[in-house]
Amino acid sequence: MKRCFVTLWIMLMATACSPQKPENKPADNTPQNQPAQTETPQPTNDNPPANAQEPQHEHPVGMVHDPSNPPVDCPLRKQGLDPTQMKPFEQMEAYIQFLDREDRKIWQKPQEIVDQMQLKGNERVLDLGAGSGYFSFPIAQKLTSGRLFAADVEPEMIRHIHHHAMLKGIQNIEVKLIDPQNPEIPENIDMIFMCDVMHHIAAPVEWMTGIVKQLPNGAQFHIIEFKQGDIPNGPPENAKIAPEKLLEIAKSSGLKLDHEVKDLLPYQNYYIFKKVQ
Repeated sequence: MKRCFVTLWIMLMATACSPQKPENKPADNTPQNQPAQTETPQPTNDNPPANAQEPQHEHPVGMVHDPSNPPVDCPLRKQGLDPTQMKPFEQMEAYIQFLDREDRKIWQKPQEIVDQMQLKGNERVLDLGAGSGYFSFPIAQKLTSGRLFAADVEPEMIRHIHHHAMLKGIQNIEVKLIDPQNPEIPENIDMIFMCDVMHHIAAPVEWMTGIVKQLPNGAQFHIIEFKQGDIPNGPPENAKIAPEKLLEIAKSSGLKLDHEVKDLLPYQNYYIFKKVQ
């Protein structure tokens, strides 16, 4: 019974978050070569029939529902996302498949990275720049009583993580769409994880400072960035951040280096910082 209830809830949420339009079906089965019958005139608002019922209300995406049973609200809508204005799933599928490709595990080592985080299970972790949720889902598996917040600037990625979590029945993942210039993060975050994001930031010191100010003292900040030099993966050389530059950005933002995870990733540097007063 419980499993049936969870399945029904997932189906309702997926429907509420998906852009849907009412089907355009013919009014009847009258062949096209026969003249259509004249419709019965409808009563005006000034003279409704005695047995008239309360009119149904239109859902924002065109779904009709009974006012006594309002539709399930979608958390994406609460954040201002309009699924009808987002790119179709099909257009994002190729990029998501690229991010989640099987050979990436060889050099990205997601499980080994999650082990390095030394999670106790009750933390509130923010995956900042979560993308397809490549790290969000393995981190969430370690949080037995904690919560994983998957944040990104791309609404299509947020939608993908949200739907995948619902379909898998993962209840400790919460998605969050953030402002690329001034991101607001959830309260009381114990740890921020950020992989291959820093080289996308135009003003990294100001951007990082705004985030660090929202963290409680002692919170950890994990940063992974591609190494410089001729390596088979990563951004163009002129987009990479030198280690000394990355350390200076972190220090200027209010972070202190706790330690560097060495000899784990062949193409990336992995630093763990803490917020200091």
